Amino acid sequence: MQFNGCYFPDDVLYSKDMDLWFKPEEGGFISGMTASVLWICGRRPKVRVKEKGSHISAGASLASVECDRYFGTLRIPFSAGIVKVNTGLENGRITPSSIYDDHWLCMVSADSLDEVRQRLIPASEAENLIEGKISELRLQCFSELPDADMVEIGSECSAVLARLNSEIGARGKGAVIHLITDDPTSPVEMIRWSDETGNEIVERKKVENIYHYIVRKS
Repeated sequence: MQFNGCYFPDDVLYSKDMDLWFKPEEGGFISGMTASVLWICGRRPKVRVKEKGSHISAGASLASVECDRYFGTLRIPFSAGIVKVNTGLENGRITPSSIYDDHWLCMVSADSLDEVRQRLIPASEAENLIEGKISELRLQCFSELPDADMVEIGSECSAVLARLNSEIGARGKGAVIHLITDDPTSPVEMIRWSDETGNEIVERKKVENIYHYIVRKS
């Protein structure tokens, strides 16, 4: 399911604060952070998971997430031991889909399955909680995690594009920029800019009178 572009898979269980997902596997539960945590950061986060062999009580910190504008603690809703930590967390670029796949956090073994049943909710029952979380945080999610945001409210498109060229020109191939503008001419001007520069418009979205563009340097 998706809310404001934020993806939450249907085949996992969620903590009631919607920060963590859990998937039953042989030997325990695979766990990871949700889209709401990733997009609060809005950048590639530094993730620190408790060590393998640690025992964590319900409500205690399982992991921390840090980026240049956010620091948060992910709290496990049931008591468990950590039986495996994902050593591949530092490998590759974290994306909105990889947090549910390659970039899971750890595997835990619950002390009590009854506690798990009481503290986790299936996706089919999480819709209102997810929608509430995304609305409360005013999140807009996209298919790509940006390397930088450009907030250009009240500026003419010609000036915005000049600054976009400067920003993207200073970055390497594959860099992703999130441009936010209220210029009504931007849909046409951004297509022209992409054609002229060869850079890709990965995604575009209009929310009320605000335009969001995810662009990638080619």
